[in-house]
Amino acid sequence: MGISTFMGLETALRGILAHQRALDTTGHNIANASTVGYTRQTADLVTTPALADPPHGLLGTGVDVQQYTRVRDNFIDIQLHAQTMRKGYAEAQQDGLNQVELSLSEPSDTGLSSLFGKYWAAWQNLANAPEDLATRQSLVQTAATLANGFNSLSSQLTTIQAQTTQEQTLTVAQVNSIGSQIAALNGSIKAANLVGQQPNDLLDRRDVLIDQLSTLGNVSVATTAGTPGALGAIDVTIGGTTLVSDITATNVSLPLSSLTSGKLAGLQAVIDGIGDPVTGYLTKLNALAAALASSTNTQHALGTDLNGNPGGAFFTVTNGSEAATLAVAPAVLADPSLVAASASGTAGDASNALAIADIQRSALVAGATIDTAYSQLVTQIGSDSQQATQTLANSSSLVDALTNRRQSVSGVSLDEEMADLVRFQRGFQASARALSAMDQMIDELINRTGRVGL
Repeated sequence: MGISTFMGLETALRGILAHQRALDTTGHNIANASTVGYTRQTADLVTTPALADPPHGLLGTGVDVQQYTRVRDNFIDIQLHAQTMRKGYAEAQQDGLNQVELSLSEPSDTGLSSLFGKYWAAWQNLANAPEDLATRQSLVQTAATLANGFNSLSSQLTTIQAQTTQEQTLTVAQVNSIGSQIAALNGSIKAANLVGQQPNDLLDRRDVLIDQLSTLGNVSVATTAGTPGALGAIDVTIGGTTLVSDITATNVSLPLSSLTSGKLAGLQAVIDGIGDPVTGYLTKLNALAAALASSTNTQHALGTDLNGNPGGAFFTVTNGSEAATLAVAPAVLADPSLVAASASGTAGDASNALAIADIQRSALVAGATIDTAYSQLVTQIGSDSQQATQTLANSSSLVDALTNRRQSVSGVSLDEEMADLVRFQRGFQASARALSAMDQMIDELINRTGRVGL
């Protein structure tokens, strides 16, 4: 088989077209240098199949673009997703614990520590003037303020629980929305692959969604298996529950079977998970209120009031929600003379008031005094919050480092792209010059060679 006269033109034309596509790819990279989630692409140039030229051998036929490749390191992606899950968990936990810490208002004049001090001092003051109605009124008001402090703190912790639960609901809706988008992209990617196209930009969009999803929960991604027509589709699970299978998205709901990291797990940890969360804090606060009410009421009942009657309940409280319901008994609040300061009922006796003041030194809550137990609770909340902040700082550093590492591989370097522009431009110009040379040779052969036989 002979070689076509126009083969040189075809070879040079292939060079022009290949370098033009490479230039277009470089321009696409430059245009998306600031696009979030964009992966740098390269036009892979390969030699076209050689043409047999017996007996001389094989004659090269030029160059072509084999495919447009995304420059991506899957191992970095896996590492980044793992650290992003941890960061999402730490962010949610830190945010919730910061709210808890702020609700304590410690140290301040309105915090329970200060209110406890004023409460015990008020009983001491009453012991110095047991028959003074103004002193009694001051004690009752101080006790009511302390009860209100318990009520307010309990309400704030309960509100944090409710807000966190609502945030969980919104986050689950976000998860399901991302799942629907991934399933739709699976369909588009399959359709492109089916006709031999390389859907790089669609793959970028899907990877961005997976990045977003990994902040919300522990995510697992696998290529769709079991069907010959997978064509680049993926299956996605979150918290051990299938979210996307091929082109089908399933709406998930809490609880998930194995939720261990990400924002959803962090929110759950704030409510009732790891590290003595809000539920645990409320339990301890209720124990403090119960101990205060029970010990005060027990001792108060042993005394007599200004009218010579046995002391009634000083505090009222509801079991199971002591901090939320703690209050000075309505009768005592209305009539301070009912405060049972005396043990004997004789004028000037204030021994029962002193006994109630001494409750401050009694070990009533897990082997600790009420004041000490509250200080331990404040310290624990502060420690938990500080630990969450440190965990977030560490995970953020790792995420930033891996993000930079991914960017160094997949991101667009304008300097590198400019160098490629020059390289492909020179290749284009050289192919064009070869085409001109070939054209001149053929023109010489056809138009300028003399006619024979005339």
